[in-house]
Amino acid sequence: MSQERKEDSKVMLEVRGIVKRFPGVTALDGMNLRISRGEIRAVMGENGAGKSTLCNIITGIYEATEGAVYFKGEKTVFAHPKDALKAGIRMVYQERNLIEFLTGAQSICLGLEDRKGRVFVDEKSMKARTREILAEMGADVPIDVPVSELSAAQQQMIEIIRAVAHKPELLILDEPTASLGNEEVEMLFAVMRKLKESGVAIIIITHKLEEVFEISDTISILRNGQHIITVKNGEIDRMEVIRHMLGRDISTQYPQVVSHAHKEPCLEVKNLADHSGKVTDVTFDVKKGEVVGIYGLLGSGRTEIMEDILGLNQKQEGVIALEGAPLERMTPAKMIGKGVVLIPGDRRDNSIFREFFTLEQNATLGYIKRFSSRAGLISARKEAQVFKEVVNNPGLRVKYADKNQDIGELSGGNQQKVILGRWIFRENLKLVMMDEPTQGIDVGVKHDIYVLIRELAQRGISVLMISSELPELTGVCDRIVILRDGRIKGSLEYADFDNERILEMVL
Repeated sequence: MSQERKEDSKVMLEVRGIVKRFPGVTALDGMNLRISRGEIRAVMGENGAGKSTLCNIITGIYEATEGAVYFKGEKTVFAHPKDALKAGIRMVYQERNLIEFLTGAQSICLGLEDRKGRVFVDEKSMKARTREILAEMGADVPIDVPVSELSAAQQQMIEIIRAVAHKPELLILDEPTASLGNEEVEMLFAVMRKLKESGVAIIIITHKLEEVFEISDTISILRNGQHIITVKNGEIDRMEVIRHMLGRDISTQYPQVVSHAHKEPCLEVKNLADHSGKVTDVTFDVKKGEVVGIYGLLGSGRTEIMEDILGLNQKQEGVIALEGAPLERMTPAKMIGKGVVLIPGDRRDNSIFREFFTLEQNATLGYIKRFSSRAGLISARKEAQVFKEVVNNPGLRVKYADKNQDIGELSGGNQQKVILGRWIFRENLKLVMMDEPTQGIDVGVKHDIYVLIRELAQRGISVLMISSELPELTGVCDRIVILRDGRIKGSLEYADFDNERILEMVL
């Protein structure tokens, strides 16, 4: 057998000259990729670079306008996603796709059910099979309760476990670690390495450069619907990746941190505990114009602290004060009225409104008093003016097609910019709380958000920020408080940031 034919026999997936046009937009423009058996390929690019469109064509959701897909050497046209599943292709999407009332076991075995006769599902056998799968993967998730009762990380793990349980030949993972903690990420990477050894080809789409360099064999970079470069891991550095993704240089990943903190506190939290059981004794403050990061593991109580401050949860004990005034029996609406807002970590479920709200309405929700009368009548002209001010602000530069489109049609980065814009230009703004503000967002938009955070501080607005990415906090914050098991374990100023010290306090 010739060397060329040997190489061809190793190719699991090949896309040749793929073009995908939507009305007014060319999402993919002559895409070419070859992925081998037993290869972990990282696919990177800005939001809107064409990554999701490419995967949707591979999995049969979209049909290519031009070009062809070859799977295991055969030209393939999947008329429906179920055809791709039958062929051995599984994809775990960034947006979770679980049936809420099914248990963990039922979700993992969906489509693989054991049956008693032709009708009844054998629940006992299905649970036993699920436990075998979990043991093989080294995973630990609840399997007897509805998935709606599980955390975002547990739901994400179930999606991944379900995909692996179907024994795919090609596995596509879209931002698989966005909701995962460090332990789950290590477990996932161990599973990926096992799959690689068994000949499974894996495509991982992620914006986390550290993960790309840790797990991938090769890196493909897309920009504006085109394939820019594919290189072996180790032959390219972080800044080269960023330059290829953006088509321009960013001299530094983070803006310069110049403290604008005042002496006076904006927020004071003393001995806070709540009914969730995750916040047991929390004391810290945020000065006016200061950016404070909260670093802790998933489940440490970090999100609950922000929810307590906003009034989503009623505190059990302790004091929360804003500009020296203690806050009692506060509701989210009252806190927003006082200038305190929260950007939740889960965009899809807690921030964007798709069913009945247009993009314009999503962007202008925080400014409704500017374009409504006391009787509740909306001025369409004034609302359109507010919309333009928000999305065209130089700090945001939201990319969109039409103000009446579905916000879900925007890239994740542009959705996040709309959510930020909804609040950050309010006149009475005092404190912005951000839970994982750059989760699932490309490096270019991340940089824009970092700049925006520092600009808020310059305006004298305080920022309280949660991130699972420690380099992000050390690159943007004036101070970091370290959280473990519902208690603050320490606090470091910018000049004293030390990753090892921070991790020691967390673990």
